[in-house]
Amino acid sequence: MKTNEKQARMEYLVDYLNTCADAYYNKNEPIISDAQFDTLFDELTALEKELGVQLDASPTKNVGYEVLSALEKVEHNIPLLSLAKTKDPADICDFLKKGEGYLGLKMDGLTVKLTYENGLLTAAATRGDGSVGEVITHNAKTFVNVPKKIKYTERLEITGEAFIDITTFGEINEQIENDEDKYSTPRNLASGTVRQLDSAVCKSRGVRFFPFNVLSGLDDIKSKQKRLDFLKDLGFERLFTTSLSGQESASEVEEKLFALKDTAQKNNLPIDGVVFSFDDVDFCKAQGRTSHHFKDGIAFKFSDPGAVSHLQKITWNISRTGQLTPIAEFDTVEIDNTEVTRASLHNMTFVEGLKLRVGDEIYVSKRNMIIPHVEENLTLSSQPNREYVLDYPAVCPVCGSETAVKTTVSGEKTVQVLYCDNKNCAGKQIKKFTHFVSKPAMNIEGLSEATLEKFLSLGYLQNLSDIFRLSGKTEIKDLEGFGEKSFENLCAAIKKAQTVPLANFLVALNIGLVGKSAAKVISDLFGGDYEKLKVAINNRYDFTEIDGFGEIMNEEIHRFFDNEQNIAEIESLLPFITFEKQEKGEIKENMFTGKTVVITGTFAKFTRDELTEMLEGFGAKVTGSVSKKTDFVLVGENAGSKLEKAKNLGVTIIAEEDLEI
Repeated sequence: MKTNEKQARMEYLVDYLNTCADAYYNKNEPIISDAQFDTLFDELTALEKELGVQLDASPTKNVGYEVLSALEKVEHNIPLLSLAKTKDPADICDFLKKGEGYLGLKMDGLTVKLTYENGLLTAAATRGDGSVGEVITHNAKTFVNVPKKIKYTERLEITGEAFIDITTFGEINEQIENDEDKYSTPRNLASGTVRQLDSAVCKSRGVRFFPFNVLSGLDDIKSKQKRLDFLKDLGFERLFTTSLSGQESASEVEEKLFALKDTAQKNNLPIDGVVFSFDDVDFCKAQGRTSHHFKDGIAFKFSDPGAVSHLQKITWNISRTGQLTPIAEFDTVEIDNTEVTRASLHNMTFVEGLKLRVGDEIYVSKRNMIIPHVEENLTLSSQPNREYVLDYPAVCPVCGSETAVKTTVSGEKTVQVLYCDNKNCAGKQIKKFTHFVSKPAMNIEGLSEATLEKFLSLGYLQNLSDIFRLSGKTEIKDLEGFGEKSFENLCAAIKKAQTVPLANFLVALNIGLVGKSAAKVISDLFGGDYEKLKVAINNRYDFTEIDGFGEIMNEEIHRFFDNEQNIAEIESLLPFITFEKQEKGEIKENMFTGKTVVITGTFAKFTRDELTEMLEGFGAKVTGSVSKKTDFVLVGENAGSKLEKAKNLGVTIIAEEDLEI
């Protein structure tokens, strides 16, 4: 490549990587994978070194990206810079030649700075571009494991990562019907959550925080790991780390790197690598920095795990909005100790870009070690110029109506998306009906998604209230898979569901941002009486008066009840519904009465919801995080970090086999 071509390539990379950074940091909609970004970043770095030129806008000079949100901005008194990156354990050994250090998990979330004065959390901000961040104090106070008050009265500034664990990430994504609207990684979810204007949204998503450095304070502690230990004593959750003496070989370092990766997986922690840092605080400061990164450590990046497979078919899933999302189904491959057989292809433009055909050899990865993704069509290497026209369904696979191709914007790209415009399409309604009958909602047993699909296709169901009319459809007994007994069981389940707590009914209505916890708070406020709730809503009750309910949640509730179609649906349901009366003063006292309890792990005899309901019936307060105020932790299988924290804090631990309720 000639010099002028290299310069043009460098200019292109600067522009393109900045576009990618904007999509990643400001829009939470990455347009390329981390691995692809790192490859292009390394190419740019090599070109800059070769040409001896570094453009002012180069991402190799900057951290993060310009802050564009509506949050208040704040200038950092100490720059929050990044670290150089490597994929070679030998580079860590080169650092160790200078001094001892340690490895710590590189959490995949959003870097946040917390400030404490006189023992109180007074300020919190995102890293932003390293010099200017966004004020998120209102949200930081809702992080499940961040103490608002500590036993340290001097000024303390700490940096760490705000993140959402993989289990919670999956649960939140499951509630989003449209595949295109799902969060691609826990990092994107955490970034958007931490930067919410309404703290109620942040609180509802269980954001956690791992401190990884102290910017000011703790001056008498000269070891970075001992500083982390001290922060743990103050009530913070301890980052997982491993010490390095400096005598380790590259293979021994690599072994410790992957051991930390295993630790992250066992604890459902999202990571995008491991960080090496020198342990001595003064030695770290002496290493200096560039405009982009500190020189006291380096980030080790794992390659996204992947495998080669063969495409068997492309299926099309429909969402409640009518969007048809292509799904790749391929030969089963094992990636990162899990079997993978399918991955979303997002939209028509993505499929056309890969020129996918049945039988093609494809490379499948798990981006950020979590999300299956088709990265490459390997067959194209031998057929680079083959003609391609996407064979998409001309009619909806559910209702048979004609499909329509629409152009929309996804991140920085204009893409083509397939839709079914039939407003009566059963596929659009299936998610709505499935949610309504689910256990957290109306809890109607026997109405699986497959059964609901069958009833929708037969015309038995058009509105939600039709579910309660199924008992009159005696012809159901003659359907394949049914019979007299099955029909009787279904009728009994429907009858049982007609007497329901108001909280469950509110969940069933699928009001924006109102999940199980919020629904129960609303129900308790109005004594389980829907008519009282209705009067309050008609009088424009301000739900922000409820602790933890912000302005956005208040708007979502009123927006739902201002919709005439929603009200009509509720009115059609009410004749079939009897709301359970909430009787006060009927608490059955036992050892849990008045105590704070945390539930963690998987249980053989109970679901988590059943345990929560029973404990609240005893007058216990069930919370999601372990602290010094926790009285008991109920432990099932695969308990994870909450169990470890309970042990460290000396909280009483009760195993399922010892549970007497």
